[in-house]
Amino acid sequence: MKKNLLVAGSLLLAGSAFAQNDTLLWDNFETDPSTYMQWQIAPPGSTTDANWYNVDNDGLPDGSTQGTRPGEWFWTLGYANVDSTNGVLGANSWTNDASTPVDNILITPRLDIIDGTAMLSWKSASFQTPRYLDGYVVLVSTTDNNIASFTDTLFVAAEFDAVGSNPNDFATYSFMPAATANPLDPFVHGMDYTYIEDNAGDSSRWRGVLRPFSVSLAQYNGQHIFIQFKHNSHDDNLISIDEILVMGTDPNSVEDNSNIVNFGLYPNPANEIVNVNYDLAVASEVTVRILDVNGREVFVQNEGTVQNGRVAVNTSNLAAGMYMVQLVAGNTVTTERLIVE
Repeated sequence: MKKNLLVAGSLLLAGSAFAQNDTLLWDNFETDPSTYMQWQIAPPGSTTDANWYNVDNDGLPDGSTQGTRPGEWFWTLGYANVDSTNGVLGANSWTNDASTPVDNILITPRLDIIDGTAMLSWKSASFQTPRYLDGYVVLVSTTDNNIASFTDTLFVAAEFDAVGSNPNDFATYSFMPAATANPLDPFVHGMDYTYIEDNAGDSSRWRGVLRPFSVSLAQYNGQHIFIQFKHNSHDDNLISIDEILVMGTDPNSVEDNSNIVNFGLYPNPANEIVNVNYDLAVASEVTVRILDVNGREVFVQNEGTVQNGRVAVNTSNLAAGMYMVQLVAGNTVTTERLIVE
């Protein structure tokens, strides 16, 4: 049905916890990003650009029954019922041309990676899976934001290739890039029967639910980078991305975290209780804060002057999504990302 596509995958840390000091990049697309992104403007190949770029790089027409879907990434609501109040960026690959992939390009501003702690996280969901599942890749440029400069592959999400002998069984379908025994294989949305939602009882077309992913950027220590989300499916349907976050150490930050020996969350993701564990080199005044994606404080607890401890936080009253957990120890602040399910 479609030509073979060979792309190497990258180590994936789905829902993993990490401890960085600063938010280097964050966008949850709850407002229309066309007001601040360079929309349908090709990136200039700059080494210092602080703008987002969103480009339809293929020019293929919409082949869906609606016939009016934009050619680039576009602002919409999440596809699944549980995501239907979330603003996301969607992209369409239904073109009636199975020989040519779409090329929908989203490029971040420049990011300065100054140590080995940096981490990229985001969420994605396919409109449906396994039949006509859309795929995409996450790429990195270490030079400039010219589209051709993105030569490092961080992550690959596979797309539908052909229906199997049993249309209701993922295991009988083929996807591309093709699966092998390599643990860095492309990720198939819904293959593990998680982060999917019933779609009128059709188990060949589960509706995709936004799923969190994280990938280390430690290999770019000491470099400036740009990140590209490239939608490259062949005549399938729709994909969405949301909550793009890069955390690391801000080169302009004046925070000193040498007092933080250990800071962790368990379990993460959490659905009832999350334990906030910390250990300091020197006893300090400690406060634990949790912020939602809009920066609103949803939890705060002062621990007094201590050197180590654990705070158990009830998350059952929090809406599902991503939060920032801050450990304030004296004059230092350290942040970890928390996923609540």
